[in-house]
This record gives sequence, C-alpha cells and structure tokens, in this order.
Amino acid sequence: MSEFSDLLSSYIDEKKIKVYALLEYCNLDRSTMYKIINGKRNPSSEAVFQKITEFLHLTPVEYRRFKEAYLISKLGKDLYYRRKYTEKYLVDFPKNFSEEPVLFLDDLRKMKDDNYSADMALRVSGNTSGCIVVSTHLELNHLLYYMISAETQKLSGKIVLLLQPDYEFLLNMLSSLKPTGNLKIEHTFCVSKTNQMTENHEIYNLMYLNKILPLYFSNLDYHPYYFYEDIFSHYYSMNGLSCMILTSEFAITCNSEYTMGIFYKDPAVVSMLWNLYDSYQDKCRPLFYATDYLSMDGNDFDSPIYRETPSYVLQPEACMVPFIDRQILDAAIVPEFPNREASIRQIEALSHVNQAKMEKGVSNVYFTKRGLADFAAKGLIKEIPDHFYRPLTVKERIRLLKRILPCCRNGNYRLLKKPLNQLSDNLHLCVNSTFGYLLFNNIHNRTICLVINESSILTTFMDYLSSLDDNGLYNAEETAEFVQALIDELTT
Repeated sequence: MSEFSDLLSSYIDEKKIKVYALLEYCNLDRSTMYKIINGKRNPSSEAVFQKITEFLHLTPVEYRRFKEAYLISKLGKDLYYRRKYTEKYLVDFPKNFSEEPVLFLDDLRKMKDDNYSADMALRVSGNTSGCIVVSTHLELNHLLYYMISAETQKLSGKIVLLLQPDYEFLLNMLSSLKPTGNLKIEHTFCVSKTNQMTENHEIYNLMYLNKILPLYFSNLDYHPYYFYEDIFSHYYSMNGLSCMILTSEFAITCNSEYTMGIFYKDPAVVSMLWNLYDSYQDKCRPLFYATDYLSMDGNDFDSPIYRETPSYVLQPEACMVPFIDRQILDAAIVPEFPNREASIRQIEALSHVNQAKMEKGVSNVYFTKRGLADFAAKGLIKEIPDHFYRPLTVKERIRLLKRILPCCRNGNYRLLKKPLNQLSDNLHLCVNSTFGYLLFNNIHNRTICLVINESSILTTFMDYLSSLDDNGLYNAEETAEFVQALIDELTT
C-alpha cells in the first residue's frame, strides 16, 4: 500500500464509490484499477489521475491532499519534498528590502538601555582571568552585541563566524550593522552534498541561503565559505563548543544550540583561535562569487556571467537582453557610460551570439504575465541597472517583443502559472548543470550578482526547473498569444 492508494481507498469507502463505475469512467481494465487501489502501481499518467479525481468529486481541500499523495507515490517522498521546498524558496524570495532589514528580538531592546553598555564594558574590563563563562542564551547575546559593536567602530574591522547560519539573533544583528569604517565578515559553515532536509522537509542548503541573503541585501562586505559534512551529525551531536565567533579583540566559543560557551579577551587566546580558524578556512571554498552586474568595466564582459549559456532562466520578465540591437543601444545607453563605444560593441557582439542560442532553443526562459506587462508599460529591463540607459520607447519595446515571439512559439519562452506567477520582481535566476547565478537589487538599488560556486545548490535549482511541465507553465501557443496581445496593445 502507498499513501496515495490508502487515500484513494478511503475516498472510495467514504463516498460509496462503485469500483466498476470508476474503472469504466477512467477507461481502465479491472486488474489495473485494483493494482492502483492496492498500491501495486500508480496511475499511468496525469490524465488518468485527473479522471479519477473527476469521478470522486473531491472538494478543493481533498483534491490538494490527493494530488500531494499522488505526487509522493510517483516521485518518492524525498524528491517530492525537495521540489516542494525549492518552489517555496523561489515563491517566497523577498520582494522588498528596507533600510532596517530585520527587527531585533526583545533582548536587543533591553541591550540598548543606557545602562547596558556601561555594565557590559565594566564586566569585561573588570574580569582579570581573561575569560568569562557563558551559561545562558541571553548572556551569549549580550556578549556578542558588545564585541561586535566594538568591532564596527574600528576603521578596518573584521568578524569571522564558524557556525551554521541558524543563529537568528546574530545574523539579524549583522544584517542591521552600519559600520564606521570598513568591516569584513567571513562566515564558514558546512553544507550538504546530498541535499539533506530537516524534519519539516526544509532543504538545509536553501534554508541557509535564505538566512544569509539579508547580509548581501544590506550591502555588507560578506564572504561565506563552505565545506561538506553531514550537517546534523557535525553540529548537533556531542561536539562540545563547536561554534566560534572572532573579532580583532575578542572571541566566543559556544555550543551549536547557542546556550553556553566561553568569552575570551586574552590576546594570546584570541590569536590562537584566529590561527585555528585560518587553518579551517584554508580547507574551504567560497560559496559565492559576488560581483556587480554590468559593473561598467569592459573587461567584465569576458566573465562567465555574460558568456555562459543557462539551461534555465527564471525571472519576472522575459529575457530581453539577447535581442537588443545596435540601434537600441546607441539610442538608449546614457552618454556617461564609461568606454561607451567599446562597451556597446561588446554588448552587441554578446547579444548576437546569445540571440542565436535563444532562437535555437538552447535555453528555457520562464517568466510571468505581470513581469512582461510591466516591461511593455515602462520599457525597463530589470537585468540592467536603470542608471545605464533611458526607458525604451514604445517602438523599441514592440521590436523586442516581436523578436521573442519565435522563442515563444517554439516553446522555449513560456509563461508561469501558479504559484510561480507571483515571482518576486527582485529575483533573477540563471542556471545550467555547472554554472549559475542569482541577480537582485540590494537596499541601495545596486544590482548584485551572486555566482553560485556550490554544486548541490545548482543541482537543486536545475532539478526543480527541469521538472516544470504544463501544470506549472502555459504552453507555447498560450504564451505567444499573450505576447502578441501586448504587441497589438502597444501598436494601437
């Protein structure tokens, strides 16, 4: 028996369904239907599943439960829940980022009392042993706030973290920092090569990615590094004080629950812990390579960001950049663009190559009705920072929309259905099996490109996007009709 067959049997009993009538309606033989009911096989196609649901007359709640059970039986639990969480990650990608990205816990409000800083400074300076035992989570938060606040006042500060991105108080505090001078943050943690999931079916790697993105949104000098390990056994078994936070003056080692640890101020101990961290970090790799998209440096056009061909592009609007020609570039690029003529020639050459690839169907581009309609209304291409060019004229918009029509008709440009039709305006994802990047704007409206260096994250996105079918995408004809309707509207 399977979850699907159990649910089917219960619906048949509850609704007093005659099996013979059901198999007749679904055009299945008796043997096949009973194998489905007994969990010995799954419906042979989505169409057969839909015929069964039609005959059962399910309520919307029953249908959602039945569909989930069908997909689990078809894909297996692990794959189903991985794809489900990946979808949730993409749908929930933040749309807006405020100047104060995260509200602090009530603990922090207490810390900001006038007497707090003086009390903590007195406690640290008055301790002659060189270390302070930390016995509660609240006390750990207090000491972290003290040591990190001190580091942000330096002209050239540095904070390093050796812990998983699950310490919410610490990450929230870091994402709200406004350093006096230059502050570099390095963060080393382990990721799963096998896409481990939590008990709640959350993919650890994507969950961690979600938790560190606010540091990029806040425009901090943040550098995450990774190593492979079984996440649960490495950090949540009997590993003692497995986590470490260092600044130039202080250090904290603590357990992975962040409830106990030791605060150090002795320079010799702090120096030793820095050496230990460096020895670990040397064995790790950067999780991302962060860069500006179209950074106005002509040499950057040789980057894989521009020359790699993605297998999948997911973003609100259709991918227009490959179809921009010299005439549009000459008219739209601002005169202040450095090395304007040389850059226009490079962009034109890249566009020509990428247009040919798009027309041959090398890439699959998935976008939303809302995103493309927004382009038609405003003439802005989200992949290109606004200050590089003026909005495209109506004629230029029509020209680009006509150029993507063949890609819509051959099925490589397709509109997204629910739930991805609500994709954030700030999410642009491009991936193939060996390369990919996330593109978004931070709180200063600076376009950030995070090149993904870790293979399991790429695999997760590739698997989900390659699994999208007619349930999640409009077909080629429907997509082309929508684009043509926008062209007709602009023309008239």
